[in-house]
Order: sequence, then structure tokens, then C-alpha cells
Amino acid sequence: MSVARLVQNFSQRRALIASGDPRAIGSLTATLRKLGLSVDTLEGCEAGQKPAAFQGDPTRDILFLDGDLNAAEGGAFGYDAVLPAVPVIGLVGVEAPSRLRTLMTAGATAFLPKPIYGGSVYSALYLGVNEHARRARLQADVEELEARRRLRRHVIRAVVEIMAARNLDDEGAYQILRREAMRERLALETYCERLALSGAPPPAVDTAHLLRQAAAD
Repeated sequence: MSVARLVQNFSQRRALIASGDPRAIGSLTATLRKLGLSVDTLEGCEAGQKPAAFQGDPTRDILFLDGDLNAAEGGAFGYDAVLPAVPVIGLVGVEAPSRLRTLMTAGATAFLPKPIYGGSVYSALYLGVNEHARRARLQADVEELEARRRLRRHVIRAVVEIMAARNLDDEGAYQILRREAMRERLALETYCERLALSGAPPPAVDTAHLLRQAAAD
């Protein structure tokens, strides 16, 4: 499996800061701009309140989420439905397990302690963005495997039907399906699903020709 290229340059990215801490916002903004990022602060964070919902751009946005928001309400951000699928870096003022757990629930893949020092920002960016990308790739792989698993039943059904109709073993039936799927330029699972949904009979293939091709392979 090829190794994905790690992101090292964050210029042209946009940082979204959700914090009610003016000192943290100032320090973070100055360092991020030196690294080439544009910076926006989310409205609604005054007095420790959570920011309003927003639409982030997954291709460029990075969210810096302050763990001290809503501290008076027990640390519940209520972000399950509104956080976009962008990298989240948690700003940590109080290293209480409940605060850290809340940030992780919100999707944080890196932490940046407060008070914020410029020398620690790049490391948090590097870890947060690349770990988010790694998890996104893993999730995509899992979803693809799950989709193929669901479709696999159609392959098994088609193989059994061809075995019965053509008096073939499972390998011969599978080869028929594989060649027909290639002829249609479809994945095997997709071809068998279409075959099942259409209610069409198993493909009529010259068995002798199939055996000659198999021997040639």
C-alpha cells in the first residue's frame, strides 16, 4: 500500500478560531499568519459561549476549538451535528479529562496548550491536519469494504445460479461472471447486483469457449 504524502505547507489554508480568550486569539492569529494561513474568528464565542454553526471547506479550513468554551455548562459543546469534516485542533487551558474528552468527541486530532507559544503551533498543525487526513482515508476504506461486503451476496447468488443452469463448478461460474463484468466494464459486485435487480437469467456463455480460455490463461 502506498504511503500518502504528508502535508507540510499550510499556506493558502484558512484557520477558523473558536475561542473567547483574546490573548489566545491574538497569539494564535499572529503565528498562523506568519505560516501563510488566513485567519477568521467565529462569532458567538464571547463569554465562553459556543460559536454558531458554520459551513467549513474541507479542502482548506482548519478549526481551532477552545476547550474552555461552555465551561460553566460542564463542557458540553453540542457540536455533534454542526462540526464540519475539517481538521480540529483543541486549545487546552485546563487539562481536565472532561475537557479533553469533549474536544476528542468534537473531532480534535491534536492539542495546543494555552497560553499559546508560537513555537508549538506548527507541530499542532502538522499533527492535526495529517492525522485528520489519515482517519478520513481509513474511513473511506472501511466504507468501500462495507459496500462491497453488502454486494457480495449478489455475487454468491449469481455463482450458484450459473452452477445450476450450466452444470459448472464454482470456479467456472465465477469466471463467466468475471468476464461478463469486464465486458460491461463494471466491477464484479456491481455487475451481479444489476443482474439480480433486473431479474434476468444468468448470462449465456459458450462453456467450451470458456474452458479453452481458462486453459490458455
